[in-house]
Amino acid sequence: MAQDSLSSILNQNKLTGDNFADWKRKLLIVLSFEKYKYLLEKDCPPIPKENASSEESLAFDSWVNSNEIACCYMMVSMNNVLQKQHEGYLNARDIMHNVEDMFGGQSVLVR
Repeated sequence: MAQDSLSSILNQNKLTGDNFADWKRKLLIVLSFEKYKYLLEKDCPPIPKENASSEESLAFDSWVNSNEIACCYMMVSMNNVLQKQHEGYLNARDIMHNVEDMFGGQSVLVR
């Protein structure tokens, strides 16, 4: 139930540009709750080699799966124009960096 409530917050507050600071704050709450916030800070582990340990393979697979979910949260919480602009991005951190480049200056104005 809490998970549905949190994701509905993003659906009700889609990023349009002028609401960047509020959108980011709400997105970080959802990503923190889901344990995906680290994806905005850490690089993807290297692609495991053929002889990689199961631990290395698991870390990579876990990161890839978590990143896909985080990207979905981000994309669904944007308006259609922004979704289209970001559909080629492969990881959540790159999406966030681009959105911050586009609208991040607004967060300074809001404070």
